[in-house]
Amino acid sequence: MSEFVELADKRVLIIEDQKAFQVMLKGLLLNLGAKEVEAKRTGEAGIAAYVRKPFDVMLVDYNLGRGKNGRQVLEELKHRGVLKEDTIFFIITGDNTRPMVLSALELQPDDYLTKPFSHRVLRSRIARAYKRRMWLKDVFKSLYNGDYTACIDACQRHIDSQSRYATYCQKLQIELFNKTQQLEQAEAAIKRVLEDGVQPWIQLKLAETRLLQQRPKDALEIAEAVLKKMPNAIEAQDIKTRCYLLLDNPEEALESARQSINMAPFSISRQTQLAHIARDNGDYEIAKQAMNNVLQIARTSVFRNVQHLCNYLRAILDAAEHADTRQKVAKYQTEATMELQRSRYDENIVYSELPFETLESILVSRIDAFNGRLREAQQLLNKAVGDELSQKKPVPTELLADVIIVLLDLGEFEKANELAIAADDGHNIDSYTKKLLTERRELARKTENAFRDVHQKGIRLYEQHNYKEALSVFREALQLAPLNSGAALNYIQTAVSYCQNTGKVELEYLRKECANCFKTLQGLPLSDTHKQRYEYLLEQTATLGLR
Repeated sequence: MSEFVELADKRVLIIEDQKAFQVMLKGLLLNLGAKEVEAKRTGEAGIAAYVRKPFDVMLVDYNLGRGKNGRQVLEELKHRGVLKEDTIFFIITGDNTRPMVLSALELQPDDYLTKPFSHRVLRSRIARAYKRRMWLKDVFKSLYNGDYTACIDACQRHIDSQSRYATYCQKLQIELFNKTQQLEQAEAAIKRVLEDGVQPWIQLKLAETRLLQQRPKDALEIAEAVLKKMPNAIEAQDIKTRCYLLLDNPEEALESARQSINMAPFSISRQTQLAHIARDNGDYEIAKQAMNNVLQIARTSVFRNVQHLCNYLRAILDAAEHADTRQKVAKYQTEATMELQRSRYDENIVYSELPFETLESILVSRIDAFNGRLREAQQLLNKAVGDELSQKKPVPTELLADVIIVLLDLGEFEKANELAIAADDGHNIDSYTKKLLTERRELARKTENAFRDVHQKGIRLYEQHNYKEALSVFREALQLAPLNSGAALNYIQTAVSYCQNTGKVELEYLRKECANCFKTLQGLPLSDTHKQRYEYLLEQTATLGLR
């Protein structure tokens, strides 16, 4: 195959926001023989152009100003499955710092060019990338089609023929064995490579395989050896983090995860993992910052989702609820409300089906509930999702965990548990939120159990017509769960029965207590059964002078 590539019959796309460099690069390509060169200034425009009609060569600057960056362009084309197996993709940047380079290379572009570069460098790099694509066409075709069995077989053919790209095929084949959990085959392939000597890349694959074999001590030892030889091996650092997690060493896992972020910070999965680990270590500030980083990274990516905004706000409130001073609580709560207002016109909200007003009401409801302003929290919750709760309609998945937390704080345990079961059964709640919710439910369990025992005792006493003692017990239940609709209704029902059987004894006191219960019920979303009881009790208390 020729050392040069004929560009006359190739379609080339430049994505570059700087007009001067765009013109210069286009001139270089024309001098190399290119006839059809198109230029776009934004990642979004470049993706749209590619989707309309794919290009053979893409030269994409990493920093594209506002909007998607070069990494996100490649990420979206791959995620949507529209990148053709014969397209060669170059990332170009003037920034050669470690975080930028490692983050750019993580998605495996065909090559990486640092500005400035010469006519000769551009020509040789395009030729090198194009030859590899053409030589391994069968490998890339099956890989891009997701046919891993065919890709493994294609790799083996190149390995057997000892082609110039045999090492690349060995590496890819082992990756696919691990990806498809064919760990014995992965280990056999690794042993064959090791017969020719130890190299850092094969050690890295061995560490990955050992980790998947649930041998974290072995994997950790190998990963540390790789990092001594290759300090920038981000895959080895990630393996270290996962090893520490398997070894139940959360402190070392946190330190390793932070080192990974320092090396290559522009990864949603890596930042999310850091948030998980930090929270497990009780470092809510780091967890909050990691969730903020997720939000910022995702803002212009194909993974933009209002869930990232909700998770960040949730992480701020999580930090507030675990703060050790009132000053810190107030600081975090202020931060949450300010971030909420900034997000009013955020793309995550604008392009979602979640109304901003609903998000705002639920967030402020959580703050009110935590600060003991239960009636205010109740009113905001009712405003946001009252119809859904009373009619048992689905609550927005993005806010389901927060609604459950507010219900727990209000003492509406039955409704909270119904929603929690629904969340476990069918809602797509991310693992970070699920863990936070599980912890909150566990914290509420003691109060819930105490309430249930007292409430059931009150019901038994009522059924035994021991109304005076039942009133005392239902009052105790309402102290545990001040805004529980069932307990409020039962207290009023018992007061009615008590008056009917004793001739309105303690009327003034009971009138005051019933008024408080009705005030509670007025702000709650009631089921049809509870609504009927509520209407009936309104009539009965009016007749008896209890209101």
